[in-house]
Amino acid sequence: MNTKKRGLLLVNIILPILTLIGTAVLLLQVHLYNSKDRVCNLADGERNGTSFVFDEITVDIVTRGGDAGAWISENVADADGNMLFREITGTIYELVLTNNSPNPITEWTATVYIPEDMYVNNTWNGDYEYHQHALSGNEKVQSLDLADYSKYDITLDGYMTSIGPMLDLDAGDRFIYYPDASMGEVPINPKAKNSDKESNCRIGFIMYMPDKPIDYIADFSKGEIHYHLHEGVFSNPLFPVLCVLTVAWISCLMSAVIVKLNLKRFVEQQKRDAAAIEQTMRTFVNFIEAKDPSTMGHSVRVAEYSRLIAEKLGFSEQECTRVRWIALMHDCGKIYIPDAILTKPGRLSDEEYEVMKKHTVYGSEILRDFTAIDGMGLGALSHHERYDGSGYPNGLSGEDIPLIGRIIGVSDAFDAMNSRRCYRAPLNKRVILEELNKNRGKQFDPVIVDCLLALIASGEVKFSDETAD
Repeated sequence: MNTKKRGLLLVNIILPILTLIGTAVLLLQVHLYNSKDRVCNLADGERNGTSFVFDEITVDIVTRGGDAGAWISENVADADGNMLFREITGTIYELVLTNNSPNPITEWTATVYIPEDMYVNNTWNGDYEYHQHALSGNEKVQSLDLADYSKYDITLDGYMTSIGPMLDLDAGDRFIYYPDASMGEVPINPKAKNSDKESNCRIGFIMYMPDKPIDYIADFSKGEIHYHLHEGVFSNPLFPVLCVLTVAWISCLMSAVIVKLNLKRFVEQQKRDAAAIEQTMRTFVNFIEAKDPSTMGHSVRVAEYSRLIAEKLGFSEQECTRVRWIALMHDCGKIYIPDAILTKPGRLSDEEYEVMKKHTVYGSEILRDFTAIDGMGLGALSHHERYDGSGYPNGLSGEDIPLIGRIIGVSDAFDAMNSRRCYRAPLNKRVILEELNKNRGKQFDPVIVDCLLALIASGEVKFSDETAD
């Protein structure tokens, strides 16, 4: 595969496909990442004091501590004044959820299991869904905001006391916390760069336990955190790769467009240059052929026959054009041949023939500095060499004769036989075909004369109207 085809394949097929596949994979990865329901069981976390550490989050369930975090309430009675507790210890517990990941936590819930019998008195921020008597077979479930309990018809077992509701929770019961977005509990953004401040959310609940000292701390070590993380498209590791692919695609596409425009201008310039070369050569050929009116059009016809033979041999379009131009100038050396010799109606004398043969050398010298077209002078110099070595000016034979010389030699001989000259009429078709076949391997390269015969048979090369049957 050539460079141009590889470039087109890269720009038009491979890079777009890779970009589309990359985009699809990126979007799928982001969707799967964002929709994944992540569950962290506290029992599975790495315990560090009161902390439960996971890869993406850390969970702490701690007391506030000191006088502000624990106290003893005395003579707690129900709404009818009946004494419930002579002494009962109240403690404020906080669940702290810290985001360790580079992406925000967009949804989360916390399930906390009650480690021993106790009463919940107050909570704040989000909604708590209580599962009471979960192990008894008579489970009760209700969602409450105990910070504003008066708006609820509480169906859970417990007491209404002078210090607020006391909901009875047994060991094995649980509550599920649903965060309050209006209080900024979702999302929980990742820790800011270059900051020592953790990014977390705190929820609070007050638990009462009878017959416990003020410094007693319940072990809330059983629970679950359900959460979702949100990864943006731009933060996905695949995004930079996709950007590189997209930039490469656009760059290649732009380069291809620029190359195509430049190539178009180049081709147009080549056509203008080719037209200028053609006009210059034709002008020069007309000047040469004006010396001998009987050969008018000979160079143009030889040039066309040579081009067709080159095409038959499998030459590229550019090479066929080069062959045509070289053939067009094959007789330019005749400009130095005296008119008396060029237009002599009879047979040339030996001296005159020697002068005539020099037109090949003259032509080569004229075209010596014409380097814009490779091998320009070879056609003029070698088109009268013969395959058997009996030609001139150098007596070359076989494939030692330049290919362009062998092509023009066949074309030149055919046109000479097929045209009127000052010393004879055109030969008939039968004689021309006999001459071509008879001199196959003698005067003419067999492969090239076979190409000409095939062109004659197909009608691409025609006999002149003057050629008799």
